[in-house]
Amino acid sequence: MSYWPEPVKRIFDSSDLKNFEKSIAFHELKETLDEIVVLVQGVKLPPGILDVAIVTRDGNSTGQPRLPPPSVVIPTLDKRYSDNVEQLLHFFVALNKDIDETPPISGPARFGNVAFRKWYEKMEKRLPQLLLNLTSTSTSTDTGTSTNTDTNTSTDTDTDTGTSTNSVNNQQFVEEASHYLDNSFGSKMRLDYGTGHELSFLAFLGGLMRYKFIENPTGEEILVLFAKYYDLVRSLISVYNLEPAGSHGVWGLDDHFHLIYILGASQFCNDPSAPSVKSALSKQLICAYMATNLYINAIAFIFKLKSGPFFEHSPIINDIHTNVVSWNKVRQGLMKMYMVEVFGKFPVIQHFWFGEKLYPWRDARSKNLLPFHQKEEEGVGGGGDSSNVHSQKLPMPMTAAPWATKQRNPPPSRK
Repeated sequence: MSYWPEPVKRIFDSSDLKNFEKSIAFHELKETLDEIVVLVQGVKLPPGILDVAIVTRDGNSTGQPRLPPPSVVIPTLDKRYSDNVEQLLHFFVALNKDIDETPPISGPARFGNVAFRKWYEKMEKRLPQLLLNLTSTSTSTDTGTSTNTDTNTSTDTDTDTGTSTNSVNNQQFVEEASHYLDNSFGSKMRLDYGTGHELSFLAFLGGLMRYKFIENPTGEEILVLFAKYYDLVRSLISVYNLEPAGSHGVWGLDDHFHLIYILGASQFCNDPSAPSVKSALSKQLICAYMATNLYINAIAFIFKLKSGPFFEHSPIINDIHTNVVSWNKVRQGLMKMYMVEVFGKFPVIQHFWFGEKLYPWRDARSKNLLPFHQKEEEGVGGGGDSSNVHSQKLPMPMTAAPWATKQRNPPPSRK
């Protein structure tokens, strides 16, 4: 019987980043990202999946009808999606209902509303049943890259316990995979959300795909899962006033997200009907595409949250639509930024924890355990819960985007 220990912290210092780049975990995450980006290329989201009300201001006329909330929009006609994709969609339905039933606490709250913690506890109680459903409706095969060779998914019976090896392995998968989904919705301690939490959701889906709990997903299935995830997270941000985690401020791509832009840009790649890059910030185009494209939907959310000239509060995105001429180039530049600003930034990746099977802290070549600079534990949970709260709020150095203009003047400071 194989043993899957719970994920543990392995990045304690910026010097550990070099070993992270050598790890199986890094290569698995990169492979998952590459696979998903290809799957969604040129694929449109079906109308009615994204809730445009989440990304538009109250009273702001967009020329589009208000769609039903995501808690009641699950396309099941003609069994469009696989069983486990449907399971995840129903999970998001339940979490949206939990938001409705967990209103924010009234009163001043500078750094997030503590009612989020109650919602988070409800989410954690739902996780075991979801993961049980996911692993009981599908037969996985162990395609992981770990050096342990005693893991298999046959239905042989364990003579000591009387249980099947397959059920044991499923339970072990659940114990590790649940960690990444649990940390996909923000930090219940710091009351924030950022690209590290977004990465955790990517890691969770990658685990499901690699172990065949979601087998051969279509691009539409991937987009629908991310769309429902992003709608849920943005509801959490709006309702509970979650802080940006590790934000670069005005010089960041976005306060909370990065992957959503990669996926949305890939949707436009090689699509002859895609709008031009330079027109993507226009109100007319945003209204036309925010229900079917994740990139434009993310832009709409920025316009909901922020006011003033776009080039002042979002100069990096503004640069994209000033200097880049093709969506392929946009995607390429965003992928390069992701490697640096998410995988390569200690304040973000320090909160990603490592298990033994899904994302091992092992050298991708030798398969040996990698060294790390262990320090005193600062908290528990790979989503970024840390007792050293103030140190995590320090701004990170920003790497220039591939399309950045050298002559650009910094925007005026806002106090």
